[in-house]
Amino acid sequence: MNFLECRRLLISTLSPVHVGCGEDYDPTRYVIEDDTLYEFEPGAALAALTTQDRDQLLKIVSSPANDRMLQQVQAFFYHRRQALISTASRRVPVGPKMVAFYQKRVGKTVQVEGDGSQLLNRLEIERTFFNPANGVPVLPGSSLKGAMRTALLDAINAGQPLPGQENNLAMQQRLFQYREFEQDPMRLVQLADALFQDGEGVGSELRFAVNRRRKPPKPGERSAQSQAEQRGLYQLLECVPTARFRAFAGRLTVQRLEGVTDRRDRLPATDLRWNVSDIAAACNRFYRPQLEAELKQMQERGYLDANWVAVLGRLLDGPVGERLNRNEAFLLRVGRHSGAESVTLNGTRNIKILLGKDVETGKQRLEYRSTGTSWWLAAGDIQDRAGMLPFGWLLVELHPAESESPDWPETREILTGFPTEYTAWIERERQRTRQRAETEARRKAEEQARQQAAATEAALSPEQKAIAELRRWFEEDRAAKRKEPGGRLANRLNDLLKDGLSWPAAERETLAQLAEAIYGYLDWSGKKKQERKAKIQLLRQGAT
Repeated sequence: MNFLECRRLLISTLSPVHVGCGEDYDPTRYVIEDDTLYEFEPGAALAALTTQDRDQLLKIVSSPANDRMLQQVQAFFYHRRQALISTASRRVPVGPKMVAFYQKRVGKTVQVEGDGSQLLNRLEIERTFFNPANGVPVLPGSSLKGAMRTALLDAINAGQPLPGQENNLAMQQRLFQYREFEQDPMRLVQLADALFQDGEGVGSELRFAVNRRRKPPKPGERSAQSQAEQRGLYQLLECVPTARFRAFAGRLTVQRLEGVTDRRDRLPATDLRWNVSDIAAACNRFYRPQLEAELKQMQERGYLDANWVAVLGRLLDGPVGERLNRNEAFLLRVGRHSGAESVTLNGTRNIKILLGKDVETGKQRLEYRSTGTSWWLAAGDIQDRAGMLPFGWLLVELHPAESESPDWPETREILTGFPTEYTAWIERERQRTRQRAETEARRKAEEQARQQAAATEAALSPEQKAIAELRRWFEEDRAAKRKEPGGRLANRLNDLLKDGLSWPAAERETLAQLAEAIYGYLDWSGKKKQERKAKIQLLRQGAT
């Protein structure tokens, strides 16, 4: 009997995904130009700067470490961004509204407080979980497993409310029937980190996270706002883009314990030893109704990108929906701003809602509800009220671990057919990459030609070197359409016609032919025509 059931997971993003890692793109280590964020390493940046620039930077960072110093550092790098771009260790797509947002704020104060103190623009961008070796995104196995755990707990709980004041840990121990770690049924479920597989792009883009109220405005009310929106709160997040077909690949392994016993009772309960199909079914029962309800509610408020809604509809009503029904694939929601409904169990939700401060006491008012009052949405601009997307939705395919995964052409076509700023950036970056490669190839060819010319010239005799130099000057003047009868070319030729009288015959003939070409270009006519012809004839005869 095989005690391990393994499946290969191919994961597509249905919406932007941000899994926090505790690291930021620091505004003193990146610049934004055109449609791209360029992150640079300090050492490479210093090497790209002039000595004068490095001295100025040292002077800035030697001042007291406060907001003003950080502001000056931001401005310093921004104004030298062209020198830094070539040193970039990572490039990330940026939408036009975020570019304008950055340009307006970099190295500047956002406002002045009533006491006269200045607030610095905070331009830190929270990174999504990434592979430190190459910077591309990773979906941590712990995040995927946590989402599966929530779905399995919900399936067992079956919508029942919490008994009394039971806390989260006690609830999980009751539903999963364990006291010790060895008895936790999720111990039998192992998930590797899902690694980036997308051959195009860099795997991430920048998004604003904005808060929008769920409840529709009251009659006569122009636009109801959430408390976060009223306070102007937003976040800058790096996200895995939406609609990336099979962007990640991972592995799900479930231990099978049929017939295994333990006298010390350290094994999970027999009825909680799931197989892969059980896990997929639980995830679909939990997450699919949430996705469909969220689509309906957000669309009613006019928040969502209409084309994206159409794409999701085609998927759920078409081939993906059929595969979800057969548990050949399942939905998951992971990462930041997944929403309270996706991380809590049906029937147990008790979400703390802040209601603002009490007018009389000044104390914060709050209450607990079964649903939230707002959504955090991925937006291109902090002012957006339409064309936005929810965070965190994934489509997970199940395939045999050891065989080649079959293509899902319908799903591929639907997802890749959805136009996004990210796909447009990929095409622009592909063109820029070609241009950079062509420029570098030309530079190398020119350098190689220069080195070969230098090597050839080094082997020439003094006479041959003088002729080569004169020929080069002639070619430069002719290319520039420059005719200067009294310029360096004519003067140098006149000198060589004298010095060359004692040269070997072959070099004298080469110089004579070159002199005829030069004078022909400068114009033979005039009083000195006969004189020049005589000099050339004398050169051919040589010194007597």
